Amino acid sequence: MQIPRLLHIGENNNEIKPKPRTSSDYRDKYKDCLEYIDKYWKKIIRKPAKQKINHNFLKIPHHFITPNDKKFSYIFYWDSFFIFRGLMGTKYEWAMKEMIENFVYLFDKYGIIPNFNSHASVGRSQPPFLSSMILDVYKSFNNGNHSRSKMRTVGDLILKPASTFGHLKWLRDRMEIARKEYDRVWNNSDLYNHFVDKYGLNRYGDRDIGYAHSSELESGWDFTSRFYNRCNEFLPVDLNSYLYKYEKDFELTANILDDTKAEAFWEEKAEKRKKTMNKTMWNDDEGFFFDFNYKTGKQSDFLSLAGFVPMYEGIATFEQAKQMLKKLKSFETEFGLTVTSESSLSPRINLTKIPIRYRPAIIEVVKPKQWDYPNIWPPLEYLTVIGLLRYGFTQDAKRIMKKSLDAHAKVFREYGTFFERIDGILGDKPSNDFHYSMQSGFGWTNAIFYRYVRLLEKLESGEDIYVFGETLHNPPYELAILN
Repeated sequence: MQIPRLLHIGENNNEIKPKPRTSSDYRDKYKDCLEYIDKYWKKIIRKPAKQKINHNFLKIPHHFITPNDKKFSYIFYWDSFFIFRGLMGTKYEWAMKEMIENFVYLFDKYGIIPNFNSHASVGRSQPPFLSSMILDVYKSFNNGNHSRSKMRTVGDLILKPASTFGHLKWLRDRMEIARKEYDRVWNNSDLYNHFVDKYGLNRYGDRDIGYAHSSELESGWDFTSRFYNRCNEFLPVDLNSYLYKYEKDFELTANILDDTKAEAFWEEKAEKRKKTMNKTMWNDDEGFFFDFNYKTGKQSDFLSLAGFVPMYEGIATFEQAKQMLKKLKSFETEFGLTVTSESSLSPRINLTKIPIRYRPAIIEVVKPKQWDYPNIWPPLEYLTVIGLLRYGFTQDAKRIMKKSLDAHAKVFREYGTFFERIDGILGDKPSNDFHYSMQSGFGWTNAIFYRYVRLLEKLESGEDIYVFGETLHNPPYELAILN
């Protein structure tokens, strides 16, 4: 496994390093926001003994984290990954391990990590992040909140010999659960209908009635124009990027455990997926990654932030990343990144020329949805920002983070809370409800706000954020900071 060299901040941007700032600058500017976030964790980290059980609730044995303290009383799979961004390195870091144990319990009992811990969702999952969350916890074992280890950076996880680590059995056992999830849930053609043999790639599609609807629920993008109401027909670029990350995580774990045979196996699996994704999803003319419709054998031309996830996962080459950077303007507003491009939305249709009986179906397809422009959703924006950092585009990442912090802080100061998304045109709480009413709180928004503050502190203090390596090579680079 080649370990990347350190890239000094701004190298790819040819920028002049700014005058170092003190770490308190951003904390002072957003002190009220950060105090709210810190207190809010106590509201959404729930004790097992105080679970409010209803007929739909799947009981779980450990402390659990909900997205907010109102509508959402369950744990949600991919929400939890983003919520971890706000817990790492804090006094609440312990809750991450409890959540991993809950996911292990659910998988052992139901053979799947459900969309959320409810009887209603045991037939579907959500974007898979278990291997990443396991490694988050493993890293946390070695920082000041859990032990006296001198490990201080994520880079040390890769650079230190495996023999110096504690908790190896925990890592091995939990990663075995992630491997079973990878095999049984995502790469089994028969059970959950996620694997498309012809392409060797994956889709969202489960055992619920009505694949198009339920697979879109499983995508987490409930709902979006991105899939044209046919989510089950697409090989999504983000899903396959997440599964590539599983393969790389298994490779890294094998390296830590000194299992060279397994390391080579997973390296080959990841490389095969990368090649297939480049063949089916990369569009050289557009300089971007797109979903692939395996029914028609054609790429979608719908622009969404999912196309940047290959940068987050390190799939894109540096040459591809430079082309992809040009697409930022399709999403960027003065408040951050909208989840899809305005240009990809359906044009207005004159329904007067269409028979009445067809109009409801057409309206359903073309109407704006909650995972569409102009909404800014922190999770996909965050993945894009980290992708920019991994390829050395620090000025672009900093610009977006600063816009986002100012926008969310403005909303917080007006309403006294954060929201799960904001309007990318107005920089305000969205005025429209879609699939469900607008939610306040809010777990992943709070976490990403906190993480942006920490990232900007590191960047603007002049601290190197990349892992040292022994040889020069192109990005993607490994980040030596929590991300």
